[in-house]
Amino acid sequence: MGLLANQVPQGVPAKNPSQEWPMARKAAVQWLLDNQNEDGGWGSGWSFRGIVHTGSQTSDTAAGVHLLLRLGDGSKEVIDAIHRALTWLLREQLEDGGWSRRKEESKEGAAWHTEAAISALLQALMHRDKLDLTDEQVTRIKRAIERGVQWLLSTQNPDGSWYSGIMCQEYSADTQAYVLSALIDVYLLADQLGLNVDKNKVLQAIRKGIQWLFSSNAGIDWVQTELGKGPAWAYSEAYLQAQGSPETTVTGNVLRLAILKALWFDVGTDVLINTPGGKMRLRDLLTNPDYNIHATIKWLLDQQWLDDALQRGHPEWYGGWPWPARGVTSTVEGASYEPASIWATSFATRAIEAYLNPTEYYGPSKASKERSTKQKEEREGRGRVSGETKGGTKVSGETKETKKRGRPGVPVIPVPPLAPARRQREQRDQRQHR
Repeated sequence: MGLLANQVPQGVPAKNPSQEWPMARKAAVQWLLDNQNEDGGWGSGWSFRGIVHTGSQTSDTAAGVHLLLRLGDGSKEVIDAIHRALTWLLREQLEDGGWSRRKEESKEGAAWHTEAAISALLQALMHRDKLDLTDEQVTRIKRAIERGVQWLLSTQNPDGSWYSGIMCQEYSADTQAYVLSALIDVYLLADQLGLNVDKNKVLQAIRKGIQWLFSSNAGIDWVQTELGKGPAWAYSEAYLQAQGSPETTVTGNVLRLAILKALWFDVGTDVLINTPGGKMRLRDLLTNPDYNIHATIKWLLDQQWLDDALQRGHPEWYGGWPWPARGVTSTVEGASYEPASIWATSFATRAIEAYLNPTEYYGPSKASKERSTKQKEEREGRGRVSGETKGGTKVSGETKETKKRGRPGVPVIPVPPLAPARRQREQRDQRQHR
């Protein structure tokens, strides 16, 4: 909301998103409250390849906790719903420390559901005061996280991968990214939250997990743009071989959850990864002219439907992203091609936002905190205090030159703006099409 919502062009009809969001947020929270199951979890009936699943499940319940913590108003109704969900998650933890979709379906943990539960419980600890958790509840949540982390460490394969345990029951770069994101959070928050985990083992697991993402088994491809070649991923190696193309969805997830996050917080960035040009350190993806993540972001931007959607007679595609990627019309059995996908659009935009605004997306990094402190000390040393002016102009720590070049070392890629008049015409055409 603070990044882009105030940049709506003048003349755009109807309310802009920042005006509509409060009502939408309230309605979303109420929907969550109304659809919480009696056992405290979330989840509804669905089927996949003939297997029917019903009732609450771990990943859905974890998502509900995240959303209520982020969007909820802190009312008793919201807090009570979160408490019921946390109780369900704690009750569903398996004897070995992992989580499955739900205990009654499987006693064998799955990496996907385990990382989801750990992530939600971490957030609960971070909001301990808001949730008014007792010392006993905090202790129980900590023990559950510690057992879950130990399960992840013990089930990581020698090559650094985790078995997904969902959908196609294979090794997926998508699941790998989610697990790495949870472990990075554990590594960063362990001391603050008082978690009894071996941070060195967690760090080594992160390093090995990142290495696997750049192995031949991870469904990785290197996309070519004018900025060089960048890593991009499909759901798995099987999907990559069947499609002949990486996917916008998985690439967005791997970037924001694992690669960009590790780089921003400098966690495991000295690990050696494979590239077509040989081995290099992960942090070199920021500076290498031939193989870098800037090329990946450019590839993602190039996938977005803009004027070419109108030229093809599909204004409803405008602004969206395709799945798996442009020009890919066939996938493995059981999946279908989507010229404009909500999943692809969501994951691509989140990755781009994390790339362009990491402080807003992830929070301040250790380096940025140190840099801010140093800059503040330098300004105070020069006698620059808040509100001081020179020649009638307010002095700030950011000059026109720094605004122009963006963050040092990162070539910020501009997103094409929409002309107000053209935007209005496209909205009219889209209404007529519908």
